[in-house]
Amino acid sequence: MPEPTSTTGAAGAALVAISSSLVGAKYGAIATVAFAAFVGTLISLGEVATTGRLDALKYVGRYVLMAVVIAGTLSALVEIYWSIPAMEVLALVAFLIGWIGSRWQGVLGAALSGLSALAGRKGAGP
Repeated sequence: MPEPTSTTGAAGAALVAISSSLVGAKYGAIATVAFAAFVGTLISLGEVATTGRLDALKYVGRYVLMAVVIAGTLSALVEIYWSIPAMEVLALVAFLIGWIGSRWQGVLGAALSGLSALAGRKGAGP
């Protein structure tokens, strides 16, 4: 039996990819980003223990808002530094942030340890 997290994440990514083209053309970029963040947050909500509906609603609202704000900022930086149009990466970034959800501490810790290991290899020299 496949792992539920990876299966659900892949289904969510496919849903975001399909809906981005459908929703984005009609309702614009903001609706697409909010929808992508909402789908990602719903996937991560299934993995979090909540005490009730109100707690789950707070979780969804908090992470959708955070995903929209951070996705806009990251997409603008990607456009400035790598010349990739922000609108092309906005929905994907919002989905990923929503999907990570409350696991951001573990993801940040893994990224920082990977960067420190990479820096250690580069600093060691030949």
